[in-house]
Amino acid sequence: MHTFPITGFDRHWFLVINGWTAISPVLNDLAIVLAKYAPELWAVIFLLLWFWPPLKQNRSRRAVVYATVAGVLALAINVSLSHFLPYRPRPFVFEPHLVHQLISHKPDTSFPSDHAAGSFAFAIGLFYARPRDGWWGLLFAAAISVARVWVGVHWPTDVLAGAVIGLISGALVLSLKSWLEGLVEWLFALFGFQPERRYRTRR
Repeated sequence: MHTFPITGFDRHWFLVINGWTAISPVLNDLAIVLAKYAPELWAVIFLLLWFWPPLKQNRSRRAVVYATVAGVLALAINVSLSHFLPYRPRPFVFEPHLVHQLISHKPDTSFPSDHAAGSFAFAIGLFYARPRDGWWGLLFAAAISVARVWVGVHWPTDVLAGAVIGLISGALVLSLKSWLEGLVEWLFALFGFQPERRYRTRR
């Protein structure tokens, strides 16, 4: 079976990052949480932004909608690529005796990383709220991406490719956000969010 190549860059930097498992059990636990529960962590962030009072039609809530759409787009691109690209064995499949695998994972194709793609798309969407939110989102996305390599389930170029897909998806959604106006207004009406005077002057 023809497989996606594992480069020298991948092998070198995977062994470096995965080797960090020897530093500290506490850091390993943090990496496990980020790598395993990233979708749930993002969900908590978005729920807090969505339901934090006062329940007004502000930029943060619009950013949640844009970020969510961007994440869905990034994952759709990933799924499409995974059907067309050759199978790429995950590190624990390719070199099981060299990998410190901290979480279980099915041996499906590793390229590109869904976690990285979704996380970076979410982060770009948050830039609509405030630049500070976006930068914190990018830092969180980068931490998740590194954690996926740390725990032994992705090669570095898996997460780098996922990050690029996420960044492009997020930028595309923000550039076409006017197309999502109907969805945003419908969600605001569904949850009973009232117009915010300060926000309306900034639209």
